[in-house]
Order: sequence, then C-alpha cells, then structure tokens
Amino acid sequence: MPVPLFRSFFQGGFECSGHRRRSGRRVDVIDATRHDHFAREDYARLAAAGLLTARDGLRWPLIERVPGEYEFGSVAAQVAGSREAGVQVIWDLLHYGTPDHVDVFAPDFPARFAAFAAAAARYLGAQTDGELWLCPINEVSFFAWGGGEVGYLNPFVHGRGPELKRSLVRAVIAGMDAVRALHPGARFLHAEPLIAVSADPDRPWESEHAAGVQESQFEALDLLSGRLSPELGGGPQYLDVLGLNYYPDNQWRHHPDHGQRRVLPPGHAAYRPLRTLLAEMHARYDRPLLISETGAEDDARAPWFAGVAREALAARAAGVPVHGVCLYPVVNHPGWDDDRHCHNGLWDYPDTQGGRSVHPPLLEALRTAQAGERGDRTPSAARPGNAPAPGDALAEALRRFAGAERAVQAEAAARDADAQVPGASLAALHAGGLLGVTLPGPDGGLGLAGVDLLHLLRRVGRASLPVARLYEGHVNALLLTARYGTPAQARQAAADVHAGHVFGVWNTEDGDGLHLHAGENGWTLRGGKTFTSGGAAVTRALVTAERPDGGGRQLLLLGQLDTARFDASFWQPLGMRATASARLTLDGLPVPADTLIGLPGDYYAQPEFGGGALRFLAAQLGGADALVDAARDALQQLGRASDPAQALRFADAAGRAEGAWQIVLEGARRLERGETGEALLAYVSLARAQTEDACLLVAEATERAVGARGLLEPNPAARLLRDLRMYLRQPAPDAARLAAGHWLLGRPGPGAEDISSWRPS
Repeated sequence: MPVPLFRSFFQGGFECSGHRRRSGRRVDVIDATRHDHFAREDYARLAAAGLLTARDGLRWPLIERVPGEYEFGSVAAQVAGSREAGVQVIWDLLHYGTPDHVDVFAPDFPARFAAFAAAAARYLGAQTDGELWLCPINEVSFFAWGGGEVGYLNPFVHGRGPELKRSLVRAVIAGMDAVRALHPGARFLHAEPLIAVSADPDRPWESEHAAGVQESQFEALDLLSGRLSPELGGGPQYLDVLGLNYYPDNQWRHHPDHGQRRVLPPGHAAYRPLRTLLAEMHARYDRPLLISETGAEDDARAPWFAGVAREALAARAAGVPVHGVCLYPVVNHPGWDDDRHCHNGLWDYPDTQGGRSVHPPLLEALRTAQAGERGDRTPSAARPGNAPAPGDALAEALRRFAGAERAVQAEAAARDADAQVPGASLAALHAGGLLGVTLPGPDGGLGLAGVDLLHLLRRVGRASLPVARLYEGHVNALLLTARYGTPAQARQAAADVHAGHVFGVWNTEDGDGLHLHAGENGWTLRGGKTFTSGGAAVTRALVTAERPDGGGRQLLLLGQLDTARFDASFWQPLGMRATASARLTLDGLPVPADTLIGLPGDYYAQPEFGGGALRFLAAQLGGADALVDAARDALQQLGRASDPAQALRFADAAGRAEGAWQIVLEGARRLERGETGEALLAYVSLARAQTEDACLLVAEATERAVGARGLLEPNPAARLLRDLRMYLRQPAPDAARLAAGHWLLGRPGPGAEDISSWRPS
C-alpha cells in the first residue's frame, strides 16, 4: 500500500469554474453556491464527514482585475475556513476562467500565467501548514477541446484545439517553474479526463479514428513530460500526481458526430473496469494517481460513488498507487449553461446560516466506502431503520464526534472573539450525524440516552463548552418533544433534525414573562425570553409560555424566527460568549395548534426536569478536562511538569473531578432504573454541588499552574477558564446544596444492609 500523500483517501471538491458563456455572462460557481460566504461552515462539514482533503479554486478574474496587480481577498474566507477545520486543500489556479485582459493564444500567456501562479504561491504558501498543493490548469485536454476546437468554452474558437493545448502546456510549465522558485517543495496535481473510447461494432471502419480519440487523452501529459514536442520545454520533472476525472459518460462508442456517441453504462459488455484503466495509466506514466473528480446526478449519486470507490480500492489493493477519490462536486451547483439546480453533491444550497441539507444515500455510500478503506467489515454509521447493537451506540457516537472534533476545536477561539454562534461547529455536528443521535433507530438515530449520552456530552464539553451548551439544549429539546409530543410531532422533529435544523430550550425570562393569548384566529404570544442560547441559529426553539387564566406553563415548539426579534446587545458576558445568547421578543407571534407540545406543566415534571441537570454537569466536567489539558501543556512547555507541588495540586483536583463524575453517572443510572421521589432529586442536587466544587478546584489549580501569562489572551487557558466559570453559574446553586443536605439530615441513617446513606427511599 502506498504511503498516503493526502490527509484522507476520500476527498471533497468544490466546483470553481469561472469561464464566460457565449452570452458574455461570466460563470462564478463559488459565488453561486455561496461557498465563499460560508467557507467556514463548508470546511467544517468536510472535516466532520472525514473528508480532510479538498479541491478548491482561486478565481483569477477576481484576483487580477488590473494587469499585474493581485488582490486575494476573494479567496481569504476559503483559506481561513480550511485552516480552521484542518482540511488540506489542492488549489486550482485556472479552472477555465481567465481575466478578460488575458489572451490564452498570445505569446505572453505563459508568462502572464506564471506571474499569477507566483503571486498565488506567495499568498497561499504563507498560510498553508505543510506542503503547498496546486493544480495549475484544470483539464488542459478539455479546455483545449471545448474552448479551441468546438467553441463551447471561452475563447469560443473552432479548429485551434491543438494550438490552445500547446499554449496551455507552456503555461503549466512556466507556472510550475515560478512556483518552485518560491516553494521548492510544492506539489502539483495534473487533472485530466480519464476516458475509454471503442469503435461501434456497426461501424468497424471507424476503429482507427476511435483509437485516435482514445489516445488523445494522453496528449497533454505527453507534452508536459516531453514525450511529445520537447521544444515546448516539457520534461519528466513536470509530471507529479496525475489526477483522473471520471464520470458516468467517460466511456462511449465512437461516433463521428460527438453529440451522437453512445455512452456505455457500467455493466455493459464493452465497459472497461475502472481498476484496469487506473492500472494502465500507472503503467504508462509511473506516477501516483488520484481520482480527482467523480460524481453523478440525482438518484445515481450514491451507486455511482460506491462503484468508483470499490474500483479505486481494488486497484490500490492490486498495487496501483491510487491515493484517493475526490467526490466532485461536494455541494450542488447551478448548471453551466442554464442555471438549473444540479443535484450532484453531498450537500445542497445553503440556508441563511450556512447550513446545507445532506443527501442521505450519498452520505451512507461515503461512510460505507470509508469503512472499506479502513478495512472495517461494516459501514461506520448506523443505517436508518436499524438501531445499533447494545453497547454500540456510544462507540458510534464517539466515533462520529471524533470526526467533528477538529472543526469544533478549530473554531472555538474565533467565535469567542466575535461572540458569534459557532456555525462551523454546528455544521460539523450535523454533517457527522450527531444532531440526531438521541432519535430512535427507525427515525435514523442511535437511540443514545442516559449514561451513554453523558459520556458524549463530556467529550463535547472538552472540545468546546459553548458548543456543548448548545448541543445539550438541542438534545434536551428533542427528548422533551419525543416524551410529550404527539407521534406526528416527534416524526416531524426527526425530519427537521435530518434536514439540519438546530433545536433549543428557552425557559428563562424576566419581567412579565411569556404568555399565550387566545383570539378569534387562534393563539398569539405576548412577552419574551432571556438567555436564548444560540439565538437565531436555533431554528426549532422549545419555549414555555403561561396559559391564560392560570392554566399553567405550556411547551411550544416554534419554527425559525425573524432575526429582528433578537436583541444581541443583551449578551456581553466574560465567558461562554460563543453561545450568542440574546433577549427575544415574541409579541404578536401567531401560534398554530400543532405548535403546542404536551400538557401544561409537562416541562417541570419530575424526575426528568431535575434529572436533566446531569447533562450539563457532564458538559461542565468536560470543560474541566480541557483545563487540565491546557495546564499540562503549559507546565510541559515550561519544564515544570515534574514539580511535586504541581503534581499534588492536580492529583487533588483530578480526584475531585473523578468523584463528581462517578456521582453524575450514578444519578443517571438511578434515572434509568426508574427511581423517583425526593431521594433521587437529592442525589442529583449532590451531583450539582460536587461538580461545581470539583470544577472550581480544577480552575484554581489551572490558574496557579499557568500563572499570569496563561491568563493573557489569546492563551487558550484564559478562554477555557472564563467559559467554565460562566457555565458553572447555573440557577440556585445554594438551593441545590440545601436540598441535598436537608434530605440527608432529615431521614434515618443507613440500615443494616445499606452501604451508603444515599440509598433510594
């Protein structure tokens, strides 16, 4: 098996074409898909799905608006988003679109392209961790045919395909030389179509012509390597990784009129296995291979990708150095010619928050392929309609979060700085199938609950406390809807989760609170809420409102709210800034009948209401874990990790945290056993008190360990401390301690068979 060149075998590509149409209108797929606006969310989704390598593109027409002047603001968000998510990018420099002042036939075109490539290498190289990967010109062969032979692409000429191909090859050579002068270790991908053309048995006299078309796919690489026309300057040093773009229409029966060719489907007697084509390409050039583009449309997406993945892995197992398969495009985009909505990606167009609904069959095909690449016997994700085996739900949830964790951690500091919702993190949770883990198997979830759910929440808290707070509110809302809602409401909630909606629970209010009013046209609301964690990013909010005439508190599940109803200026905290809590006004909002969840008073029903505290305690202990990690890193960097005083301090703090964790878990086990009553609630109160004390002890130990320099921004410890201390400020902490103490002192001591005073009543 070849040493991997890329961070992940399976990859995602963002369509980045920027050519002009015959009408004169310039295509800009990056803008049309809003990828430049939501690059952070897009890359977080890729990372969460295990796609840690991507193809993306620079838009030369936007970068060099004035000849010789380069401004890279148009790609800044993509660069930043990929870095935050830890995704390696192969950057296309020219994906069909050139500036209007550039003539691809002009003698100075290679020099013009080389100057642009050098400027791009300076910019990208300064912001790239590891190797700089570039694709100089995407599909030289297709560009030359479409733009120079048949007039389909700019520059819209006919009969000059060979001339354009040579001009493009000269530009690739000049561009690579310019980049290597700045970055000698830069790597290059040469993406070309991989085709198989055979003569139609009904027209055998066309065999020679068909063979010529088949052979033409190699011409660009032969020119680049110096096999053909060495006067162009080519040589073996210009062949690096060979990218092979392979689609459902890449094998066909030859016809003199290309438009009448007969495409061969997989399974046809004349269809050649992809593994064979890959082996032949390697034998011809002896270079590493990447399937740099592959994909299909509509319902063909999943089976096509699954087939390509199997063939690529089979070729690799046979010794062919295949280093990856790039799903291309990874998001749906408008058609080149007619702006139709091409359903060919893993994700769709974005909503206003950057969320993109996923195509479940393709996601399942990807997960199955990833499991196969790892050598697993079964797909890595639970299939909708089939609950995981006992004990497997937690393992699967943690595996999914491991894929999203990098994106969550990468975004934490930025969202703390700007106090915005961690959209990339939420997108990563959605892409990783984590928003629905509490749903039952028939609804596409894992059925995660109880102790297992606490383990996941602790892991999320360790990565980011603000994300854990939002995630805990999300799962709480789903659990409440499932418990008290109608079957139809539960089914709708499940569908909303799979569509990427984020849920939340907003109960806190001040002043007169939130009230339901009955009118001639149904219910409306008056009043509002405070501490609406997540704000407008929560598109399914479960709120409590007082019914008229003292009828009690009613749960309502609201849809997406107008952002004008939120007052973000309310939220000016020291910590947990990224929860972006706001003050919410709901005056006059109509409330349909199916918005009401359960009966009045259900929200406060015990023991679920009190027992729900165990979920945020688990998240808080995850925050304490992160602090211990930060302190350990600081002490190791300072060479003080072996200091006996530090060892004693953290042994005490860690012991208290572990003790609190065991109490939290025991509280969850008591809930799972169906215990109720004062004894259970007192035990949960004990868990609250012990968790607060343990976390404060960890915080103090960390502050003493890192010292003043560790409390200066942007040291991670400063943010982690602020977040944890803020999150610990849950309502009525003293009342919780009193409840635990009064219960313990107000009952007889343990009996002869009791080990602990905290036995159930």
